[in-house]
Amino acid sequence: MFDLTIGSTARKDPFNDRVYAEYGWQGGTCVQLDKKIKDLRDRAVEERLKPNADQMYIQALVDYKSMLDGLFAQNSCTDKIETLRQKETGILITKTSIDQEKKVLGTSKKEENIYIGLGALTLLVGLIIVLKK
Repeated sequence: MFDLTIGSTARKDPFNDRVYAEYGWQGGTCVQLDKKIKDLRDRAVEERLKPNADQMYIQALVDYKSMLDGLFAQNSCTDKIETLRQKETGILITKTSIDQEKKVLGTSKKEENIYIGLGALTLLVGLIIVLKK
């Protein structure tokens, strides 16, 4: 766990305590941190839309989100998440290609067997005709 110091009065402010209790970052992966930041952003927007919005709570949400944004940038999470997405996309494309190739090869093999059978039948009929003459 890292220190949630926001200014000199961190953890003494009930709004910071509330935000930390709801969204406290305990460590984890960049993907989890990204989700936590998204949740904070969504909650801040949701709170702003309320008619009796508590500005101090909203500011605590924004401050904590900013701190998590800094942690996100400090750990190069954008690059890590993009690399993960590219790997997952590559795996998905490879699996899809393999499935399509199996489907095409299965169809081609059936067609090949039909043509071989027809060719053998034609050769056999031709051989019978030649031998009868």
